[in-house]
Amino acid sequence: MDLAEAAKLIELAYEGKLGTKVETEINNQGAQAYLLKDKTLVIPGTNETNDWGDFNLNVSRGDSGRGWHAGFLRHAQLVYPFAKGGKAKRVVGHSLGAASAQIVAASLGIPALCLASPRTLTGKKRFKGEGQILNLCRFDDAVCYLPFAFLGFRHLGKVHWIAPREMQSEGSHRVGDYLRALAQGTVKPVLPPDPILA
Repeated sequence: MDLAEAAKLIELAYEGKLGTKVETEINNQGAQAYLLKDKTLVIPGTNETNDWGDFNLNVSRGDSGRGWHAGFLRHAQLVYPFAKGGKAKRVVGHSLGAASAQIVAASLGIPALCLASPRTLTGKKRFKGEGQILNLCRFDDAVCYLPFAFLGFRHLGKVHWIAPREMQSEGSHRVGDYLRALAQGTVKPVLPPDPILA
């Protein structure tokens, strides 16, 4: 699965247009996810007002024994049993969905592509499964810098920064903004040929 295909799945999830690709889906206490027939788990980001208070702004550290962002950990804990039970083979997520995807994929030991990823974890100790997680972050997307590194937070997995030739006047956080930036800009470090393993 290439980047454009993964991004399109996320866009379709936001629009409610995944259609016959979906094997099953959940909406568990505000955490939505779609398991496709090819066993790709698609996790869209913030799409309800409650997501802000329930997940995004709950920056305290979770109680799992690691220094997780508590809201992102809670979202991932709601999605994880669904992903495990459905035998997900890969995860794609955007924004809040990318935060959740980092945690779910690392916990299951499966690959993930995360667009517009916030930071999820504190501490330098590597988490088992991090090597299969790819985060794409635009230099001009403020979400990718949150929560702040001076608080000890970091992304889970590899981070590839995109430098578009021109900034987006309407913002730079939407999936489409990422696709345009990939087409027109540079990525540091260079992306692997197939970031999502088959």
